[in-house]
Amino acid sequence: GAESHSVWYSIEVIADPPPPEKTIDLFCEAKKAISLELSICNPTDKEVLFEVSCTGEGISGPDSVSVGPKTEASYELLYKPTFIGKTQGSVVFLSKELGEFWYELRLNAEKPRAVPLPDVVAELGKTATTHIPIRNDLSESCLVHITLSNPAHFVLHSQRKVSVAANSSVDVDVTFIPSSLGMSDNQCCLLEFSSVQLGEWSYTLQGQGLLPTVMDPILVSCALGEVTQTLLPFKNPLNHAITVTCKLLQINQIQDKEKLFSLLVGEEHITLQSKAMLELPFTFRPFNMTQACAHIVVEVVGAPEASLEGMKWQFPIKGSPVYNVSKGYELPLITCKAKERKECFLELLLDVEADSPAKTIPYREAQLKDAPCELPAGWKREQCDEEFSFSLDDNSLLTAQHCSTCLVSPPGLRLITYTLVFAPGKPLKKTVRLTLKSKAGGMWVFPLQLHSLEAVPDDTLIIRATGLHKDSVVGMRLNALDNASVAYEAYLEQGSDPDFRVYPESGHLLPLGTEGSLICVAYRPTIYGKVHNAKLIIQTAENQWSYSIQGQSPSFRPPVGVTTTPHHAPPPRTTTNRKNFIRQNMRNLAAQKAVQTP
Repeated sequence: GAESHSVWYSIEVIADPPPPEKTIDLFCEAKKAISLELSICNPTDKEVLFEVSCTGEGISGPDSVSVGPKTEASYELLYKPTFIGKTQGSVVFLSKELGEFWYELRLNAEKPRAVPLPDVVAELGKTATTHIPIRNDLSESCLVHITLSNPAHFVLHSQRKVSVAANSSVDVDVTFIPSSLGMSDNQCCLLEFSSVQLGEWSYTLQGQGLLPTVMDPILVSCALGEVTQTLLPFKNPLNHAITVTCKLLQINQIQDKEKLFSLLVGEEHITLQSKAMLELPFTFRPFNMTQACAHIVVEVVGAPEASLEGMKWQFPIKGSPVYNVSKGYELPLITCKAKERKECFLELLLDVEADSPAKTIPYREAQLKDAPCELPAGWKREQCDEEFSFSLDDNSLLTAQHCSTCLVSPPGLRLITYTLVFAPGKPLKKTVRLTLKSKAGGMWVFPLQLHSLEAVPDDTLIIRATGLHKDSVVGMRLNALDNASVAYEAYLEQGSDPDFRVYPESGHLLPLGTEGSLICVAYRPTIYGKVHNAKLIIQTAENQWSYSIQGQSPSFRPPVGVTTTPHHAPPPRTTTNRKNFIRQNMRNLAAQKAVQTP
């Protein structure tokens, strides 16, 4: 019979997607969102589950949707573009029962309209600052570019490019500088932000200028009985020229003939161009230990607009008298070794009723004591409720704490006691000033001398050389004393042997709790048999570490070997009794002298 056989064929089925059910145009501003509802029909007698695939920049929606038998369901699509432009997108529905159908999306992301921010209000001659947040919700840092349309009235207090860390925000400060009253177009600003990752957005800021009232006070100080001169700068903030007059209003003065303040400019008319600066010189001379106050008034007497006539700027002047110590002042000295702590009491005597500097006084103005002592004979303490604030011009070296304040009679002085703690981190010699201020505004300045001596070395490092002209290295790890890194420098003290070197010579100490920064010392001897010495110093702005270093030669071991050639041992020494001629001659000479003696 005929032989049977089979033939196999491979069939490749290429199914093109069906045409879209519909092409939909979507329009939305960047950084905003719109939604689109799509209706899905199920003509079968059982529930159908559709898997949904969304593509396109800013397009998102649920991954699936279920439709009951012979019913319709709505699918909500969200369009939230980030970048401006026109792109394509799609949404595809796929089920085992009904197959595939899809919608074509034509996406149009338009430039977003600027978001108006609250108005910024400031008086003419002053400024006002507003904070604008930049939020980054991405998992990577972003670089944001900032532009301002009106830099004459709005100042950006940051770089034009701002880096924003992942999942964080940064506040951008913008300051408004008014140049006219009310609101105007020239006091409006458009701020635009752009980023490769975050897209583009913008804000509008409207500034409003108000009539000036009282400006920020001008603070001056002067030693009691002396005169100081100060310049008050006044800038015409308007966009046009104005004519002004200046005058001084005294608030308190000692007598009619003794004025505390004097304005060195007359009341003549002065014309100032737009943005021009006028410097008004005035003097201050205190007569007692009470703060003096005055006002310098700048008034507009001529302007293009009638509404500006009579406008005034009032500058409060506050003069504080300073009582310096007498010529015979004994400078208190606080001394201790570096890295140690010195605690003592400081007693100060203040004359609150002084009206002139004292050349000589019958008491010590400042005294350091280990414990509060008794007053001199005839002096009495009385309770005093008067309060004095105090400050140090260097809190990193010395700390002070108030103990007591009392009235001392009969002199009528104030005795104030403080506890001082001096804890230097490195050797130094410095003068600091303790300033006291009363509620009446008077200030007393007391210089104090701080002196910290060389501390004992923190450790001794011994480096044993490995050979001549070879480096032997010892390393150590050092941390900062707090949770922030700090700059340091490392060097060998003058007088150290030149066989040592330290590296790196500068850097940053890692924060406390980390592995620390590695600092190495290398020793390269040039001769044997000498112990080399050096002293390593590592210091920061506030602390210092020191180490004694010894460089020693390599350990010497005499060579031990066995010859390969046999040899004869040297013959043993024979001990023979040699005649001592010197001793024999001395005996003979002594015998001859004995015979010659009668």
